Order: sequence, then structure tokens, then C-alpha cells
Amino acid sequence: MVMQNPTDWKEFKAIDYLEEYYADVGPENWALLQFLARAFREVPEYSTVLDFGGGPTIYALISAANRRREIHVYDYLEANLDEVRKWIQREPDAFDWHEFISKALEAEGEPFTSYTVHKRAAAIRGQVTRVSRGDASQPYRAGTSTHQYDVVMSNFCADSVTDDRVAWQQYVSNIASYLKPDGRFILSTLKEAHSYTVGQKTFPAVFLTEHDLTNVLVEVGCAPDSIVIESVPADRPSRHYQGLMFAVATKLPLA
Repeated sequence: MVMQNPTDWKEFKAIDYLEEYYADVGPENWALLQFLARAFREVPEYSTVLDFGGGPTIYALISAANRRREIHVYDYLEANLDEVRKWIQREPDAFDWHEFISKALEAEGEPFTSYTVHKRAAAIRGQVTRVSRGDASQPYRAGTSTHQYDVVMSNFCADSVTDDRVAWQQYVSNIASYLKPDGRFILSTLKEAHSYTVGQKTFPAVFLTEHDLTNVLVEVGCAPDSIVIESVPADRPSRHYQGLMFAVATKLPLA
């Protein structure tokens, strides 16, 4: 997650968000886990992975940790990072991701027993080596302690903090700047959204279609013939969006 102004997000409650969108693996989340399993299937071992703006969640890390990879987690809100840290540190009040890990293993075609779920959870905890603040209004800067990554994924981040298309495009560009040439960009967004709710609060979202997603991926330097986009419908009529879009693309090599 990023934000244009911290005071705009003082009412965003991480635990309310988790309970509203990740209390169970419904059709949207099942489609998301299947997409991530496919997206990471061909990512080599020992790749470096950045999860940018994942909020208080760890679902995107499950298939990322399928092989030995180093994973970094960036988010703007400290409350979101605290939820991730609580899970990594096995704190008693951490959110329960057991069902998501089990379903992600199923999506990968792996056995999903208590043992394999425990094993994958341990792999995630072992492979996440950095949990820190990231701001999508700022691009990657060479020469800092942060390096570029083999894989950058960003799920419901840039599209879910603004209703301004120009701002969204800039955020996606900045996130993509963390990706190495020839690296894999994994992106999930809301489709045809007007907003989204967390409890009684409403937060902004930008209205996007598959055409918009394709265009922004080309604009940020991805190879046009590498772009693959999937869409699924929203699983509840109360949603303020029509569905989800999932994209995978490869950043062009240096000339």
C-alpha cells in the first residue's frame, strides 16, 4: 500500500481489512492463489522477490516461497507491516493464514496436509529477510542499500490508493523500477472499480480495464509479447468493483 497523504489513511484498519477480504478462500481468493501458483512456477530458485504494497497479507508469499528464494516485503503503513511481522514471529494474535497456505499448495498441485502446510509456513518465515517501509510515490534509486529484483509483485496496491489514473500510472512505473531487466512483473488489480470498503469506511480505487493494464505494462518497459492478463468476476454483489485482473509480464532487457 502507498498513500498520497498519511492523514487520508488514518482510518484504514489492517485487521478489519483482513477479516473482510481474507476470512475465507472464496472464488476471488481461490483465483488469486491459482494465478500466483502459475506465475511462480517458472521462476528459478535463488531468485530475489519483492512484494510491494501487499498490505497486512502474506498470501502472495506462499507460492513465492515454493523454492529457495529471498523475499522482501515493502508497505507504506506501519500497521500493515506489523501484521506481517506478527505472523512471521508466530505471535498468538497473528492472523490465521492456514487455509490460504493449504489452498495455495492445492493450486500448485502439491499435497496439502498439516505437515506440508507447516513446512511451507516455515519456508516463508525463513525466506522473508526484510519487512520494511516502501513508498510507491518514489522510484528505485541506484546506489542505495536496496537492489533491483528478479521478481516484483504488487497486488491491489497502486490501483487501491487513488482514483486518479495519472497517479496510478506513476505508481506502477515507480514499482516497476525495482525490477531488473528481463525480470518478471506480477500485478493484480481491481477491475472497473469505483471504490472499495473496509468495514464502514470507503477507500479510493481507479477504474481500470484489461486495455489500461496492457498499456501501463508497455509504458513501464515490459515486452508487449510477454504480457498475459486474466480476469475473474467479483464474488459478491456488494463489491464496488466488477472483478479482479491478474497480469504477468517480462521487463525488456537493456539495449
